Amino acid sequence: MSAIRPRAPGFDTDDELQEHLAHLETDAPSDEEISVPEDFRRDRRTFEDVRADIETVRDEMNHLRARLAVLTHQAELAIRSRAEWADASAHAQLGEYPWAKLAGAMAGSFALTRLARRLPFGRFATAAAPLILAAFSKRADR
Repeated sequence: MSAIRPRAPGFDTDDELQEHLAHLETDAPSDEEISVPEDFRRDRRTFEDVRADIETVRDEMNHLRARLAVLTHQAELAIRSRAEWADASAHAQLGEYPWAKLAGAMAGSFALTRLARRLPFGRFATAAAPLILAAFSKRADR
């Protein structure tokens, strides 16, 4: 393999390229020439200032943790009182063992629905409709 380097576009020889790069280097600003504008300069802070800021942030975090603990406790109380209210309401309406009574009512309605699906309601409804309407009209007349 030969050590042929590709030439940069626009330059015929390596000397022309090196001359161009040297010219660009002289035009480039150096670190000494760059100055920071006054409005971008920051005041120097001492270690004590930074430590005081850290302590302020820690105090704020502790304050927020305390507020979060209070809110968590209030939410727990609200949920617990709501559950106690629902339980007391169920006992007041259904007496002892309200959940067993509700489960029995649900099971009974399920069984009645399954039974009603098996009955031939076409003929039954045709025969019972006049009787049901007569009973309603007697109640309305009273």
